Amino acid sequence: MLPKKGIEGKEGFDGKTYLVRNEAMFTAFRHSQGEFSQFFKALRDDARILGNRCPKCRVLICPPFQNRCPDCNFAEMQSEIMPDTGLMAASPVIVIFAPARFKADVPYGLGYAFLGKSDCALPLRVKTTTGMIRPGILEKHTLVKIVFRNKRQGEMLDIFALPQTELTLEQIQKSPLLESEISFETPREPEFGEKTQKLVFAKNRLVKQLRLLSERIKKSPRAQKDLANWRRLVKIKTAGGDFGILIDNGKLEVIEGDIFDPNLVFAIENPSKLRMDSALTNLVMEGSLWVNKSELETITRLDRLYRSLKRDSC
Repeated sequence: MLPKKGIEGKEGFDGKTYLVRNEAMFTAFRHSQGEFSQFFKALRDDARILGNRCPKCRVLICPPFQNRCPDCNFAEMQSEIMPDTGLMAASPVIVIFAPARFKADVPYGLGYAFLGKSDCALPLRVKTTTGMIRPGILEKHTLVKIVFRNKRQGEMLDIFALPQTELTLEQIQKSPLLESEISFETPREPEFGEKTQKLVFAKNRLVKQLRLLSERIKKSPRAQKDLANWRRLVKIKTAGGDFGILIDNGKLEVIEGDIFDPNLVFAIENPSKLRMDSALTNLVMEGSLWVNKSELETITRLDRLYRSLKRDSC
């Protein structure tokens, strides 16, 4: 498991030689938060965000990554409580493929927010109450409110940002605002336009395709493995009508009629865009497919099916 240490040359596909370095890395370690402990203790114990201000040039930094001002002959900076409102410095990154520690959180947003009149931006998670996070919900200069988790440990994950447009005036003015005071469970489903005959035909064709997919899965060990140990009732809402699919431990069943108490809701205006031989993840990220919860596991399992069916020639 431990490669021999050293550096060697390897020829790449382009014919050039590249250096490959072997290292042994041990990741089980403890480290002190040192001089930054006060910042993280304030998050954990007081639900407050601290910054540092120089008494001479009045520069204000948050997070307080330095205790002395290099522009003022290293004058000692003073701690200051920051407001919990601000604006995004740029559009956040939406993380789909995460390290093992955060795999259960995907998709999630990572961004930077200026709090108050801070001269630097605070790195933090961003969330939404409108369903699964996707591009376009938060952008550069979006006004945000910092929300504190109820159970905090003293780390950056103790807080996250929400768009102020998703909150009431009372929530924006409350400080601190706790996660338990926000509703994430019942986002409003998208409203679609006129139910045309063309859209109804596209919805019926999609139902037929999914029924054929269900039969193909029964003949494919790989596809059954993709859906193994997983159960989800998914309501699919389209402008041509609604239906559902039930994923039940290796099987997929199409359900027509009313769907009560689904685990997930997919909403897409044009049913013809929902193709099982293309990546549903792309539809989510481009905003065509709305999902009511930040759960990507069901979508990634469905995305694997077409490849598995091809490999089993089903």
